[in-house]
Amino acid sequence: MVLNNRRSSTASVDYNFIITTFVSIFSIVNPLGAVANYASLTQGYTLKEKRKVIKKAVAVAFGILVAFALIGTLIFDLLDITIDGFRVAGGIVLLIISLEMVRGRTPQSKLNDKEKEDALEREQVGVVPLGIPLLAGPGAITLVMASVSEGSGGNLFSIVVVIGSTFIVCSISYLILRNSDMLLERMGRTGTRIMSRIMGLLLAAIAIQFIANGLMGLFDTWVKDIFDLNTAEMVLAWVL
Repeated sequence: MVLNNRRSSTASVDYNFIITTFVSIFSIVNPLGAVANYASLTQGYTLKEKRKVIKKAVAVAFGILVAFALIGTLIFDLLDITIDGFRVAGGIVLLIISLEMVRGRTPQSKLNDKEKEDALEREQVGVVPLGIPLLAGPGAITLVMASVSEGSGGNLFSIVVVIGSTFIVCSISYLILRNSDMLLERMGRTGTRIMSRIMGLLLAAIAIQFIANGLMGLFDTWVKDIFDLNTAEMVLAWVL
């Protein structure tokens, strides 16, 4: 009996959501794409200073993403935003960013010239622009908030998966940035750009799925508001 319970609990885990969440967060954070910017921003830094900058950037990015993952539902309630509406809006934002990545451009929501100039202060580089918005930009914040509402195992399960995935991605980002000099030597700027474009392609697919799920939810709600329950089910069955 105990064995059967364990099997059923294991089977109920949404592994598809876990994998999708990790891949999407890794794609939007895109630590490989941040390598070139990190190298240019930390030119002339000592090894010790670079390590401090990396730790600060990763810590800030993790803190920001976790904070928005936790308060996302509260923001929806305060602003009277539906989950499905946010999925559509968030999907559009992520799609725009992903298309810029596929075209080989650094998204404007990530880094601009003014932030590069402001980052000349050594102590500030780890927070702005590396932590925000290079790693934890508007796209990443949008993604973690939308992902919390995507899981089928309940809100707590979704939050645990999103925070866990964010922690793993930030840990990987730390390792990648720490070995950025070696990566640039072996892969070159062209190699990192190719990887960034692949991440953009994956993110585009995830963004379209977000939009589709949001539209389905909105359409379902609108139909049920217009028709009675039985008629709504017939219309949805015919459309879908």
